[in-house]
Amino acid sequence: MKREPVTDRLDRTLGLLASRPSWTARELAEELGVCVRTVRRDLSRLAARGVAVESERGRGGGVRVPARSGLGRVQLDAAELLDLLLSLALAERLRSPLLLSTVGALRQKLTAAFPPEERARIGALRRRILVGPTSANITASWKAPRAAVLRPIHEAFFHQRALGLTYRANERSTERLVEPHYLLLSWPAWYLLVWDHLRGAVRALRVDRIEAASVAAATFRVRKAEAMVASLGELFTQL
Repeated sequence: MKREPVTDRLDRTLGLLASRPSWTARELAEELGVCVRTVRRDLSRLAARGVAVESERGRGGGVRVPARSGLGRVQLDAAELLDLLLSLALAERLRSPLLLSTVGALRQKLTAAFPPEERARIGALRRRILVGPTSANITASWKAPRAAVLRPIHEAFFHQRALGLTYRANERSTERLVEPHYLLLSWPAWYLLVWDHLRGAVRALRVDRIEAASVAAATFRVRKAEAMVASLGELFTQL
């Protein structure tokens, strides 16, 4: 089994410390899947970072961070950064009044964490999120997507890579190779607006009907949204 990086474990420890008033070292060890000695060593590392870790010995004692103290600088991995960027892009498309005053600065700071060759893709993200009509039929049938398919969908969407999918519709599953050009929100349902190699045509695939997904090697250039949406015609209102 691959060992968890120390920085990731420290971030998880911070999250646990923030989740309730107090922990014992043994409780932290059980949650983190490590020994008590490792927990104590990690608490010392956090203290060296400037996190105000307090501890009390004896019955009723434990480890905690003061309620009014911060937990230090947040460290995000690439997947978490991408999730935040997609969330910001959606907020911009929906004209969220709670984020518009700072969304530009937030996007710039997050973009700076990516290599230069990927920054152009980041700038185009908000243009690749579309908002469509709400349908009572969709609301009644929508289900939460499978957690296992979300990461490959995000990766393929951002890096403009093809997706191998198992897609279920009309009580039948099919294997497809698609290019995920746009994310389409028809509240509460999310669609992938794709070029479907199996059909040789544009399709809007409901994310909750994707049973499995994997990132393929093939890449693609993003097509114009207007042409892709127009090719769906009246079908979109029936999806």
